Amino acid sequence: MPHRLKLTRNAQFFTIKNGVGAEQAVTAVLEAASQNMVAGSEYLVDAYRQAAVVPQTDVPFSFSVRVFKSDREVYFWSGNDVELRDIIYSFIIVVEIRGFIVVLKKSCANISPAVEANFDSVDSDVLNASFEDSKVDFQKISIRNMTISDRALRARSYEAADLKGLLSSHAAGRSIPYFLKIRDGDNIKTISASSGRIVEAADRSSISEIAVWINQQVDLLSNPTQDKDFLRSFAKQAILSAVLAATRPNALLIEAATLYDRIILGGLELRYKRKDGSISELSRKRQQVIFRFLEKVYDVNVQNVIEAAPKGSRLRVNEKSITFISKPLQRVRLLSQGKEISLQKYIIKHGLYSISFMDPKYMYFMGRCYEDAAGTSEIGSILNILHPLQNIGAATSEKGTISATHGSFDAGSVFGVVENTHRNDDWIFCDDLGVEWADHITLSKVDPCITFIHSKHADSTSTSASKLHDVVGQGIKNLGNMYFTKEAFEKKYNEKFVTNYSRDNVASAIARVRKRMPMPNIGDYIQDILADYRVVRKCVLACSFISKAEIAREFGRMAAGKAVRGNITQLFWILSSFAHAAKEYNVIPIVYCQP
Repeated sequence: MPHRLKLTRNAQFFTIKNGVGAEQAVTAVLEAASQNMVAGSEYLVDAYRQAAVVPQTDVPFSFSVRVFKSDREVYFWSGNDVELRDIIYSFIIVVEIRGFIVVLKKSCANISPAVEANFDSVDSDVLNASFEDSKVDFQKISIRNMTISDRALRARSYEAADLKGLLSSHAAGRSIPYFLKIRDGDNIKTISASSGRIVEAADRSSISEIAVWINQQVDLLSNPTQDKDFLRSFAKQAILSAVLAATRPNALLIEAATLYDRIILGGLELRYKRKDGSISELSRKRQQVIFRFLEKVYDVNVQNVIEAAPKGSRLRVNEKSITFISKPLQRVRLLSQGKEISLQKYIIKHGLYSISFMDPKYMYFMGRCYEDAAGTSEIGSILNILHPLQNIGAATSEKGTISATHGSFDAGSVFGVVENTHRNDDWIFCDDLGVEWADHITLSKVDPCITFIHSKHADSTSTSASKLHDVVGQGIKNLGNMYFTKEAFEKKYNEKFVTNYSRDNVASAIARVRKRMPMPNIGDYIQDILADYRVVRKCVLACSFISKAEIAREFGRMAAGKAVRGNITQLFWILSSFAHAAKEYNVIPIVYCQP
């Protein structure tokens, strides 16, 4: 009865792994897909590797089909007296054609382990080369930023009638396109590079008609185009084995913020498997300890040992993938879709980790290795955003002492240094604490400028990436607020800036308007500066703990291809992420630092 099937053009494209037999691979996927089949029921269709020919061609192919009744747990129901299960009909189709394996499915059990064991996904470069850039309209693109900062923007989507000519290519070299929606004539197609999936809008089709469409896609995949003027500027997929031959991993970052959202906000239960095999609940306090452990950036040594992590933690480097081993994460278990898996397996399965290399132009994301099209050529421009201040290195705190008698911030604090640096601006506002856009906001009409300043202090000079995480995250998060309206600023002025600064329940005499123009109405000033076409916006990070000379020395070693510590590579990515994020908003990025 396969002729009864009416299918959408929604398929994943794979190739069989070397050394794996086609019969073994297809069988494994079919068996995995039907694991949720209702016990005691029979297949409506069960066809195995039936030979056929693509209509109106001499192209042979074979197909396997299973259609069956499946069930799944009703997650909103509890109680043993009455068990509820959703009963639905599922199917899986596996097409073997011209060296490709193509899978179409609906409502099956999880086939990912069987797919990963037997198939290779079609590379994103091959998928993206299946059409000519100049002949299609890019209607949507989703990109993943090459950043290890858990406070930075990681993913963005753009939509337009045609993004060519509209989407700036600035910083595209550090962006991985993982989803495309294109119009090719009358056809609208989406491509999900991370899963090897191609979807095309069309009426439902028979298996024979689907075979025609699949054969057309294989033609495109087998004859990649060179017309890539638009996509060429984005990061490209790299062959991991070639990367490993030229460089080695030097740091690992678990994407703890995303993991936290998935687990806590998704309501997944966390448990702990003891050495005796018993399972116990994890308290919220213990969970927080685990997430703090995961938030760190961990250096990886030449033996692939993860340093400063529990004994036995290491990277597992294979020819086509890099994973990791952590005994504590193996013991932490979570319930996902009714099944218990280790936290380590969950992180690896969902690609919630990234790996940097000694050569910073490479990064490992989402189970694949990518090459930054810009690479270390950015080092010069990144160093240019570092602006040394002679007195910032003498700062002993971020805000200094706060008391009822204080009318200004201590001169030896970062806040004091910032206010002195901007003493010639027209207005200086302290927006720290509460609903803040920045620690300081300054306005000037002489060279029309709106400046947001975010401050961070540490007691000693350091190239630690983790110390820069928070302040970069604050800066990036508030870039959109730099395009405030007159009404929004007046509201902040009247509700916050008319008050004095207070901290830790201590009300000081420090006015939040640190400097003012002799104008009767702040609204008039804001209206004038926003109307000035010459106005520029600057996002400043005031960091007392970094030295431009020290960073320039380490980045110089990196540019020369010399070995650097993992934190230097991470520092490069964080500063680069800040610079690119700011420039995308047409904001000038600046970092105040020591000489």
